[in-house]
Amino acid sequence: MKCILKFFFSFLLVFLCSCQINPTYDTFTTLLPWTKQYSQVQPGYEYILVSANGRQAVMALGNRVSKQQLGSKSSVHEYWYTGAGEMLVLLDGRISKALGFTHEIRSQTYVAPSWVEVVESKNELSWLKKIDLMPGFRYNLQNNVTTYKIAFPKDAPKFVPLNAEWITDLVESKALDGRAWSYLQRFAILDGIVFYSEQCIDKDLCLTIRRLGVVVPAK
Repeated sequence: MKCILKFFFSFLLVFLCSCQINPTYDTFTTLLPWTKQYSQVQPGYEYILVSANGRQAVMALGNRVSKQQLGSKSSVHEYWYTGAGEMLVLLDGRISKALGFTHEIRSQTYVAPSWVEVVESKNELSWLKKIDLMPGFRYNLQNNVTTYKIAFPKDAPKFVPLNAEWITDLVESKALDGRAWSYLQRFAILDGIVFYSEQCIDKDLCLTIRRLGVVVPAK
């Protein structure tokens, strides 16, 4: 069976061209039971489980690269895909770009504090980001973000280890109608990496993202 991925990103083609089966079948347009979703992933690929508005999909890792930001800070960029072409770019666990969804983040410009900085800080850390959103052609929309450590939430998912550090972003933005809109994002940090998060692409599209790791073939 030939590869049917229609991605035009060269690095993804290099990553997947040797496969004989599309590693991600399900998309956000389907409502498959979890057992059926999980049976469709392919061993040897790394996955995240993404939930949006009651729907779930697994996304396969296309590429992971470390890039130098301002100063000496280095950040990890991860490119995740579904078989239908949705793409998430995570920058140190935060959504940096989202394409192929009903709402899209075309690009963002920001330098966020590192997770270590937030965990070690006794104060809230404030920073700015400029974001380009669709629909509505909202370009250079400025968001004010306040980041701080929180206690382990009582409503935390049961699969999050008790030794995880929890961090919150308070984001002040504007909705499509131009009205002020603020929301909270939560991140569970495990060994310096975002293991689980709750993030919003737009007011009508918020995601939960859980790392599944590399799928190991059954013995």
